[in-house]
Amino acid sequence: MTNRLQPNEKDYYSRNLPHWQPENATLCITTRLSGSLPRAVIKELQEIKEVEEKKLKSKGLSEKEIIEELRTIRDLYFGKFDALLDGTSTGPHWLKDEQNANIWIDSLFHFDGERYHVICSTVMSNHVHFIIYKLNRSLARIMKTMKGFSAREINKVIGRTGNSFWHIESFDRMIRDSDELANQINYILNNPVKIGLVNHWEDWQFNYVQPDFLKYVRTPNSASTDGQG
Repeated sequence: MTNRLQPNEKDYYSRNLPHWQPENATLCITTRLSGSLPRAVIKELQEIKEVEEKKLKSKGLSEKEIIEELRTIRDLYFGKFDALLDGTSTGPHWLKDEQNANIWIDSLFHFDGERYHVICSTVMSNHVHFIIYKLNRSLARIMKTMKGFSAREINKVIGRTGNSFWHIESFDRMIRDSDELANQINYILNNPVKIGLVNHWEDWQFNYVQPDFLKYVRTPNSASTDGQG
């Protein structure tokens, strides 16, 4: 991975969140179970984010400054969003079951090295985090395949029909440089540590990091688990 990723944009898609897939992008992605957060909570967070964005755009900043500030707001929004996922006792927690978690992992790694490369990943009870790069298909197509297969197989296990398994949206952010990559890898691997499931990232059976990227993993004393960025 180069020290600075070039945003040569080749793909864009959107539902409620904007999604950019620049050429040769490295992407950090979070996707959650359908119903894992109450709609009222999500709506409140979105409204707060929109208010902050409107305030920002009225400050007369340069285009570059606006882009950086919008990125900060989006990251803060995600941090609150992810903390809610970690702390919720309501909604489905299907991925807490080892069989279901492994179905997702199989889905993630099925095309690893062919359609994309997985840098690291973790599985929590109601959401997953992972980083991929060297994508040769659109992120939309990749996510559709991953989520579609895992949803069908897990629904067979838990005996569900006619219900959405994954929330339709995923949260993705482009990683711009090596420092940010290190931060995101450590954030992901330490998610189970942060909420007290294990004492060290290596103890979590659903953690993975590609050996070539172990150099980015910080020691326990220096690892930050406070949030993304």
